Amino acid sequence: MFQKSSEIVRSGVGKAFPCAAVAIGAGHKIFLREFFGNRQVEPEVFSLTENTLFDLASLSKLVSTTMVALKFIEEGKLSPDDNIGKFLTYTGNFSDCKIHHLLTHSSGMTAGIALFNMPHKENDALLTILDSDRCYNTGEDVVYSCMGYIVLQRILEKISNETLDCLAKKYVFDPLGMKNACYNPDAETTIVAATELYPHTGEWATGHVHDENAYFLGGVAGNAGVFANLDDMISFAGMCSKKGIAKNGDIYLPEEIFNLAIRNYTLDKKESRGLGFQLKGNQTFPCGKLLSQGSYGHTGFTGTSLYVDYETGLWGILLTNAVHYGRENKGDYLNLRKAFYDTMITEYRDLEKNITK
Repeated sequence: MFQKSSEIVRSGVGKAFPCAAVAIGAGHKIFLREFFGNRQVEPEVFSLTENTLFDLASLSKLVSTTMVALKFIEEGKLSPDDNIGKFLTYTGNFSDCKIHHLLTHSSGMTAGIALFNMPHKENDALLTILDSDRCYNTGEDVVYSCMGYIVLQRILEKISNETLDCLAKKYVFDPLGMKNACYNPDAETTIVAATELYPHTGEWATGHVHDENAYFLGGVAGNAGVFANLDDMISFAGMCSKKGIAKNGDIYLPEEIFNLAIRNYTLDKKESRGLGFQLKGNQTFPCGKLLSQGSYGHTGFTGTSLYVDYETGLWGILLTNAVHYGRENKGDYLNLRKAFYDTMITEYRDLEKNITK
């Protein structure tokens, strides 16, 4: 089952990425779960193992920050329509920004600021973000922004008086049985897929977050920082496929909250965005052409992705360390990712046809 999808991933080893952990399923049923390649090839070679953690990069936005925000919405601690000034004493150039603008990347904040390479007023990077120039008027466009998620992190922490790593464990990892997911894994006791050679340390990133701003913020950031293995992500994907139902049968999120998150709020903008989820709309989509309209998920810069097909509930997970070959050498990976999701859907449809014959 799903042999072609498997072969596509296998074909990328040594070219698109050093290693890959891949899974396909629907609901909490698993159809494919495989591991290929070496988790590290420089400066030494180490084989991939089933318990290897991957740096999720921006997939962290969905797995951690978004889920915590949705749980807070469920508990009445937060509303998508809340102005950020309800929680922050200073809002800078973004006084009209609301929570849903942060979640849909329509805040007007720039895509990225090199926080790690500049001074900050009162030694607070949040003030630098809030004082930055708008790219556009809030709500008028979509520009994918790591900065907005760092602002959202601060809001979640203010509401709870807890740090994001603690919130993620309490509200996401523990309830969903993601036993290995974490921020700042212990490099001496955990196995981690290596990412890129860090120019500012001269060391290969094998346990500390790849994203420079997240590293600067101590490894715990709203935009990046989560490490997880394939089984962690299978648990998460199953919940997303079942629209809020965890693998133990518990209601993790009420269906009305989950449906609120996967609604398309930016139909007329550059990208289709839900609350934290990237959606398949009529615009350019990073994961092929065959997922149905409304399909939802997220990608990560290091070479990670998770998407759920809206019509069937079929999900696919592709965890790689493509940036171990360098961040500029991702063309093969990006093409393979599209082919993987298209082939996954094609094979599933063929399977359905054979079952109904």
